[in-house]
Amino acid sequence: MTTEFSKTHCMVCAREGGFEGGICDLCKAKIRGEALEGQHQLKKEADKSLHKEGLVIEKKSHG
Repeated sequence: MTTEFSKTHCMVCAREGGFEGGICDLCKAKIRGEALEGQHQLKKEADKSLHKEGLVIEKKSHG
């Protein structure tokens, strides 16, 4: 037995409504937040490893 969601349900949480791309704004925000946190953690671990090896990376300045 297959269950199919209509095009008016979020593909992540199944909330009903008309969503661009099939995912509601709340789920999009959660997914983006998780991705940004993952990137931040990877950068932090990479910087830590480089520091451990004695390499110093210059930080970019905005402006």
